[in-house]
Amino acid sequence: DKGGCGAGARRSHASPLRPPGSMTPAAPLPLLLLCLLSGAGTWARFARLPYPEDELFLYDTFPAGFLWGAGSAAYQAEGGWRQDGKGASVWDTFAHRAAPAGGDVASDSYNNLFRDTEGLRRLGVSHYRFSLSWARLLPNGTAPPSPAGLAHYGRLLARLRQLGVEPVVTLYHWDLPQRLQDAYGGWASPALAELFRDYAELCFRHFGGQVRYWLTMDNPYVVAWHGYATGRLPPSVKGGPPLGYRAAHNLLQVRAGRPRAGVHSSSHALEPNPAKCCELPVNHLCRICPIAPPVENVEVLASETACPITACA
Repeated sequence: DKGGCGAGARRSHASPLRPPGSMTPAAPLPLLLLCLLSGAGTWARFARLPYPEDELFLYDTFPAGFLWGAGSAAYQAEGGWRQDGKGASVWDTFAHRAAPAGGDVASDSYNNLFRDTEGLRRLGVSHYRFSLSWARLLPNGTAPPSPAGLAHYGRLLARLRQLGVEPVVTLYHWDLPQRLQDAYGGWASPALAELFRDYAELCFRHFGGQVRYWLTMDNPYVVAWHGYATGRLPPSVKGGPPLGYRAAHNLLQVRAGRPRAGVHSSSHALEPNPAKCCELPVNHLCRICPIAPPVENVEVLASETACPITACA
């Protein structure tokens, strides 16, 4: 409903985002009438549509067992950018050029873990997708790990388990440790694939027993093209298409060597290949794919393995 009022017009469709029995504050009478009229107009048009696809997104039209969740990313939510020894990321560096604070505080989730997880409980979701900060776990980008970083994510996972919320963990959501950008040139270097695998193994070793669902990275296209070709996003390298494609190749090599998790390769909904992906809707109706055997050629990985990148975005 474009007017933002239509929710009251279909009261039989309970929202997953409101605890059972909760009450909506009363609206002034003129506003209430406006909402009802707006909502009535919105729902009336369904009778004129041969395929009312909009109606598919009503809560009780989803199949039983559909996974309702919320999502965040470390840089967008955590804050605490230098707290407990965390290293700087390329996003810290990028944001500080425009404003001194950048994402230093963000939602301050690092210091408000119980407040934010209480929000998940109130939303009534069953799953929570969040990303781990590579620079918080490995401040230098490589060993040794940070005990404080490991403890933070351990507390978060323990709290989710207490609430009965299933974690869906993204290993990399664009926030490369600045040390690796300075030392290697970031994803322009083939060395990053092996360094990422070491980081991933650390995460699997410490958190694997508490996490069933892993995503390797979020939208590698954005990292490669706007990070290394156009320079619009961190690390702001304007290398044109040649460097953008090289970065994309290195990002995909992460999964070509010792694949352990699926790749979330787009911010848009794509229809998964049911013959090659398991039945797990995650983000934008995406699905996590089974682990594919190691493949040496990244082009083969994208077209012939049990989990083609284009089908499992």
